[in-house]
Amino acid sequence: MLVEVRCDKFKENSIEFHKGLNVVLGDDEATNSIGKSSLLMVLDFVFGGASLIEHNSDIVDELGDHYYLFEFVFDEVSYYFKRGTKTPDLLYECDAEYSEIEPLSIDGFRAFLKKSYQLDDIDLTFRAAVSLYSRVWGKDNLDVKQPLHSHKNKKPTDCMDDLLKLYGQYRSVKALARKLKELTDEKTAIRNAFKQNLIPKINKTKYKDNILKVNEIDDEIKDIKKNLAKYAVNISEIVNREVSEVKFKKDSLLRERARTSVRLNRVRADLDQNRHIKSRAFSSLVRFFPDVDQNRISKVEEFHSKITKILKSELKESEKELSDSLDSIDDAIRDLDDTLQKTFSNIDKPDIIIDRVYELSNVKSSTQAEIQYFEKDDRVADELGDIRRDLIKEKSRVLKFVEDIINNKTRQYVSMVYSEERRSPKLHLSQKSYSFSAIEDTGTGKAYSNLILFDLAVFETTSLPFVIHDSVLFKNIENAAVARMVDLYLSLGKQSFIAIDEIKKYGDHVAKLLIKNRVISLSNDKVLYKKDWRK
Repeated sequence: MLVEVRCDKFKENSIEFHKGLNVVLGDDEATNSIGKSSLLMVLDFVFGGASLIEHNSDIVDELGDHYYLFEFVFDEVSYYFKRGTKTPDLLYECDAEYSEIEPLSIDGFRAFLKKSYQLDDIDLTFRAAVSLYSRVWGKDNLDVKQPLHSHKNKKPTDCMDDLLKLYGQYRSVKALARKLKELTDEKTAIRNAFKQNLIPKINKTKYKDNILKVNEIDDEIKDIKKNLAKYAVNISEIVNREVSEVKFKKDSLLRERARTSVRLNRVRADLDQNRHIKSRAFSSLVRFFPDVDQNRISKVEEFHSKITKILKSELKESEKELSDSLDSIDDAIRDLDDTLQKTFSNIDKPDIIIDRVYELSNVKSSTQAEIQYFEKDDRVADELGDIRRDLIKEKSRVLKFVEDIINNKTRQYVSMVYSEERRSPKLHLSQKSYSFSAIEDTGTGKAYSNLILFDLAVFETTSLPFVIHDSVLFKNIENAAVARMVDLYLSLGKQSFIAIDEIKKYGDHVAKLLIKNRVISLSNDKVLYKKDWRK
């Protein structure tokens, strides 16, 4: 625990601390800017925090860079450290006189605190575990509706994960989340490989066809092995198989060529015909019918001419496509004819058996690769669905478990501080967000009371080593409720730090308790630092 903080800028050079409740006491006028919040921020600083530098820049501006010397005691052994405002990421381990022994990084110091406070089993850094529960004016964690947010921009899911870690309930979720990430990465890699054509992408129908194809290839290879001698004598049996395959392909192409040729001839015939009416065709019409409207006849001719141009353009485009298609079909037919010629030329050559087996092996290899990638993609997709469902189920379970612990303990505290009838705040944790509220009991004082009781519930039910609560939290709470809260802090036994003033209004008994547990009294005439920059 922390037992001392020294600074040559303090009016009281050394401030000593003890087990249980430690009180920074203000005066009866609730005077502001006397150092209550500043001292709590210094405590946050000696516990490895950075908020003193980030939010209390006026201290360094007015006092210049300076050092804080502090002592911790763990298992009856004292440890001395020195940390300055100029290089806050560098500390020094010291002897009992605060003479420097060796330098220590801020991360090394925080690791020391985590180990010394026996938090090694918690999957959180020391600061991630304690910073939220150091609620001091100037920090960004005083929102009464978001008690899990150490700063406003933090994701609710990260806040809830930190809470689960503090309660030691995150391991099962972490294992599932890790598996989900591995499968997601694998799925992404497969999809990218498909997209870039590094591996073949097939559908369900093609997959089934490939299974049949591999079986057929296996059957043929088995047949060749079984009848190797027969094939060596009668090569034509293998050739006949190849010829049959090629002939089937060629017949299909010939049918397609015939259809394409008919369509091409029809298009070319349409192009050769000229179906619109020429001007000279109307001369005999005018001769026999002198009163006919020649302008109207001209417009009809013009309309037919335009239509003809459009049709010709489309017909020419169609002619080109059909002609290109016909050429492609002819090329494919020629290739098949070449294949047939080569096959027939090999009838008396035994090495055709080897070539056939080699060809079958290659086809089988590529087909099996398509099958494997399809099955792998399908398997990963199924596993992803299963792991997502498992993760949601497990996280819901542990969130509900932690939620019940906190709500039940908070309910006990509300009964102690207020009454059995008083509404208790409810923490609700869901997959992606959380809420904290007491319906129909939303006054400012009760809201801050709820925040304090939430912290104390977590404080008692976890290994959280300390809490720090500033006087701003107590300002609007009912006097009787604050008085009972003091008893609650004391009953917990663990080291806690609060700043509070106007103690007489809480009654003589509570005032005496606060005075008994004070570590320093501050007032308008007795501020924390030697320099008073309010004037």
